[in-house]
Amino acid sequence: MFSELKSEIENLLGINVYPLIGPQTEADFVTLQLVSDPNIESGTIRTRLIAARFQLSFISSAYRNNEERDNRLWTLWRDITHGSVGGYPVQYVERGGLSESFDADDGGKYRRARDYIFYCPEVAT
Repeated sequence: MFSELKSEIENLLGINVYPLIGPQTEADFVTLQLVSDPNIESGTIRTRLIAARFQLSFISSAYRNNEERDNRLWTLWRDITHGSVGGYPVQYVERGGLSESFDADDGGKYRRARDYIFYCPEVAT
């Protein structure tokens, strides 16, 4: 799902997406990291779905850009039920934790890190 999600974010926001960290030469970008992907189980019932938790970090020299990008993705993903993200089948999307920071030593960049949880098959066929 990583590559489909990366492409989807790049297409929707029109900026580059990097795994884990981005280059210091760019002012605006998104980083993407898979944090966890546990199987969804209920008692003795095991599904073929996982809860893939990705952390998206919006990096920009303008705080408002980070807010707008986060809100744009949530607006597009929050109503998904049995749909897809970047062509990858997704049952449901949940928005999770948020943290923000400012790094004056890195050219004055704001960072908004947001968790998105995608309920989806571990392997799409």
